[in-house]
Amino acid sequence: ELVQGARQSVTCATYNFETSSQMWSVLKAASEQPGVVVTVYVDASMADTDKLRAQLPQATVYRSSVLPDGKQIVSHAKFIVIDHALLLLTSANFSFSAEQRNIEFGLVVHDPALAESVETTMASKHGSLYELA
Repeated sequence: ELVQGARQSVTCATYNFETSSQMWSVLKAASEQPGVVVTVYVDASMADTDKLRAQLPQATVYRSSVLPDGKQIVSHAKFIVIDHALLLLTSANFSFSAEQRNIEFGLVVHDPALAESVETTMASKHGSLYELA
């Protein structure tokens, strides 16, 4: 419901983003709304970025990078920021098991400064910890 109410932007991150997740269709609908910018961060070893980009052609998708020593960065962050103001921090991945079977914890905070700080921090990692998928 939170994502469906977005009017400006949705920025989210997850470790495991499975096609069985309801977030596939929710993010697609959000990205097709006029004026809504969708940005997704995923772990390169867990998410199929080709499928994700095909599902979300209007979204910007980033995946975790490889360090200069050849080691893959693990992106374990799980959050959603809506309209630069509402922040959901969660233990849940974007997967069927997380949404339907697991015991997960999440916290929704309406704090524009905190939400924008999360978005700014993620954007500052473009080209170092994250690369365009």
